[in-house]
Amino acid sequence: MALFIPPIDPDTMEHGSEADVARAMQTSLGAGFIVMHSLPWANPARDDLGAPAREGEADFLILHRKHGVLVLEVKGGEIEVRQRRWFRRKRSGVEEIKDPVRQASRSKWALRKRVELICGKALVERVTWGTAVAFPHCVLKGEAPTDLPLEAVLSIDDMADLEAGLTRVYKANGAFKPELSIEDIEAVRKALAPEFRIYQPLSVSLSANEATLARLTRQQLQVLRGFETNPRAIIEGVAGSGKTLLAMQRARSFAGAGHRVLFTCFNSELAKWIREEFADELVENGGRIRVENFHRLAADLCREAAIDFNANAAQPQRWWDELAPDLLAQAAMDLYSDGPVFTALVVDEAQDFSPGWWDALEYLLEENGPVWAFLDTAQSLRREPVDPPIKGAFRFQLDINCRNTRRIVACATAATNIASLPFETAPLGRPPKIITPPNAASIAGLIRGELRSLLKEHRLTSRQIAILGPTAKGKGPLANVRDVDGVALVEDAGTWREGRGVLVTTARSFKGLEADVVVLADFSGLGGLFTVCDLYVALTRARSHLIIVAHDRSSREQLDDAIAAAVALGSDE
Repeated sequence: MALFIPPIDPDTMEHGSEADVARAMQTSLGAGFIVMHSLPWANPARDDLGAPAREGEADFLILHRKHGVLVLEVKGGEIEVRQRRWFRRKRSGVEEIKDPVRQASRSKWALRKRVELICGKALVERVTWGTAVAFPHCVLKGEAPTDLPLEAVLSIDDMADLEAGLTRVYKANGAFKPELSIEDIEAVRKALAPEFRIYQPLSVSLSANEATLARLTRQQLQVLRGFETNPRAIIEGVAGSGKTLLAMQRARSFAGAGHRVLFTCFNSELAKWIREEFADELVENGGRIRVENFHRLAADLCREAAIDFNANAAQPQRWWDELAPDLLAQAAMDLYSDGPVFTALVVDEAQDFSPGWWDALEYLLEENGPVWAFLDTAQSLRREPVDPPIKGAFRFQLDINCRNTRRIVACATAATNIASLPFETAPLGRPPKIITPPNAASIAGLIRGELRSLLKEHRLTSRQIAILGPTAKGKGPLANVRDVDGVALVEDAGTWREGRGVLVTTARSFKGLEADVVVLADFSGLGGLFTVCDLYVALTRARSHLIIVAHDRSSREQLDDAIAAAVALGSDE
């Protein structure tokens, strides 16, 4: 049976003559025929650029690999042609109608031009283009019009075997060209009946999500303002609960009260971002806040105190846990012999601080000075977390995630078994997307394809996208990829925030930061290199959309249930 685009129901057609031709086509035409009913077209006016487009409609367009394209105009009732004018006989008399031969010809050239614009002149010239007129209720008496061969006229006698009639019509139009290839016929079909979708770019939903999540974050922080009278506090919160923003707010309030504030954390990239946010409030710019991650703080103060500070490359963690704190304490005593330089301390990522670090920080803080610490034990990437040794600390739990969409929270919770609750009014968001490459060599190509889609189709900027993985860029699948369609892949988060490229880094380096869209690249399963804590960090860095490129099918299977949980979240909405 012929393929009808779109599928047709003759009983619903407006004109009985076209309905009868359609029934004949459904009954008679075999496989290989493609039929388009009521195919509209529009061409710009040729002479006047300001004039409206010329418009028309082909009653039927019939496409066949062997025969080519045929535009068929249908006229019902009794028809007469006198002095090159067309009339339809009615009970009340006769009425003039449009010349169907000219109608078919105009449609043919308009549709041919469209195919040429889309597919090229070479393909158009391989196709036979013909026209015909059908009178399904009548027989022809007299001579055919001069611009239409008699063999190209279909009458009531052809309706019983329309395929034979159409074969005759095709021949009358010169169907002598070689048979078209499957690719050719498919190209013509798509040009005449294009398939497209009207989609909402991800950038639109991201903007709406960002506004909602920002409002929820403000609500969360407002709740904690009532506890600021507590000089010492330990705030434990899930990923996305606003810990870092609250820590920054607390540092500002300490500075506003006249304190000299030390803000420290574990992650160097997080410290860089916080420094950018504080800018004018930093000590070096005349403010009252010093921001350094612990490693940089210890190194800088030891250098100022002329203390040799060279980490042990053979046992780096032990050196940092045991020797570095002693060196920092010595530097503090040498530099600040008149007393500690800071009167308030704010620590973010406190779960990663060893007991020795806390001891060293006491040498920088005046006795009984206010201390606020923020932590998430699920993000402890170095060791078993140690409870901050802050005497008399007020404790508060933040278990509501206000960074991520509900689907991302559901995915992260199911993948890691680390409980987290989203705000009830948080946006649902898109389901996380997971991709499985056919082989390891294709991973880079898949990531590049996703980036092209995000940047071009979804209208995102480079600063909205971060690619995270178990290893740094130079050791991962993107080691030899410098850019994607001119958009650089960068390894420095500061460069990324300036909008000069898409960031490629490790999940550990990105801890404490966030992006609108995160691509978890080359997920190879959980192990020593990429633990469940790393996975938790990576998944919860995405504010609005998460894309996971697995290393292989086995790796993907570890996340299938988590993806399913995220998808199911919206099944009842």
